[in-house]
Amino acid sequence: MPDFEDIRPYHDDEVEQVLKSLLKDQDFLSFLAKFRLRFAYGLLPGLTRQLVRLTLTWQLRKIHNIRDFQLAVALTAKKLVKETMTSFHSEGLEHLDPNQAYLYVGNHRDIAGDSMLLDYALYLVGRDTVRIAVGDNLVQRKFATDLMKLNKSFFIRRSEIGAKKVYAALLQSSQYLHESINSHNSVWIAQSEGRAKNGVDLTDPAVVKMLVLAERKRGLTDVIRDLNIVPVAIAYEFDPCDVLKAQELHSIATQGSYKKVPGEDLLNLVKGLGDFKGRVTLRFGHALTGQFEIPEQVAAEIDRQILDGLQLYPINYWALEQLALTSDEGSVDSGLDEYKTVWRQVAHLANFKDAATLVSRFEQCPVECRREWLQMYANPVVNKVRHGAANIAPA
Repeated sequence: MPDFEDIRPYHDDEVEQVLKSLLKDQDFLSFLAKFRLRFAYGLLPGLTRQLVRLTLTWQLRKIHNIRDFQLAVALTAKKLVKETMTSFHSEGLEHLDPNQAYLYVGNHRDIAGDSMLLDYALYLVGRDTVRIAVGDNLVQRKFATDLMKLNKSFFIRRSEIGAKKVYAALLQSSQYLHESINSHNSVWIAQSEGRAKNGVDLTDPAVVKMLVLAERKRGLTDVIRDLNIVPVAIAYEFDPCDVLKAQELHSIATQGSYKKVPGEDLLNLVKGLGDFKGRVTLRFGHALTGQFEIPEQVAAEIDRQILDGLQLYPINYWALEQLALTSDEGSVDSGLDEYKTVWRQVAHLANFKDAATLVSRFEQCPVECRREWLQMYANPVVNKVRHGAANIAPA
């Protein structure tokens, strides 16, 4: 029997002790105090930590197991939908058997929001939530690890060094995924490592290879069928982290690299959850049932369903138009040619009723990063057209 102790979520009998530990964790209390009471924390950090601890003690008093914690997360999700979204729309679950466990493979735009909203969509129709695959690169603080494990997250050890350790980590992850599906626990995993910061949603065949590693001696088609893989597409009208992503992409483009500051992922997580997103659309595809000979074919089918389900918004078309206009102005950058070509194909679909809002958001981005910002929003249109996807009209 494989050992999953170092990667698994918490069990019910561990919940109360973990919560008690969190209420004593000064790092956790400081983090929440800064987030909820920023001004007061700067003046009276000790008092604000105490206020946060007392509030949390009251809020957590009825949580005794994982299901209790998940219900609390659902209430938080409901609040975030109301406060940070114009609307949240989910479709496709009606085609999936509620008595079946699925491996949901989704595009990845937000550190915590993607899986949270998938869980929320399941919760709204009375279905059980998923186990969430998380890279161990996010494990930077103990309280973050505890919260993720309380929320049914398990870790994929990506930080291992050396071929044998890397292989062992991937095999362990694959075994845990299969154990989850076999024990009727659905799972969410991103289609590639890390967020698609440039807006290009494509499945990494390496992820497919990891999924089937535990059953590598069996035929690929049979393993994929048994995993019940369902592609999931999520689209945010506005990305709360768009400027941060543009700055990172600009640094890579101009300097060849980007170095994260300590705690950056956690701050991106909070901003992604707490800032305005406009309309959000989540679409579930159909379980993969085709014949597959190589992982690349599986990745291609996941891509097809995700791109078909990916909703576009006016801002995607507006960004594409700006890049096309830059090309028309005689830019020597041949990289803009595809944007111009695609714009000519889809311009008739564009409808900018509130362009002033889009311009205002664009102007919040530093000048030097604006090309990356525009590409981030335009690339979903280009990617859908490039792959012949359906539903290219904006909402």
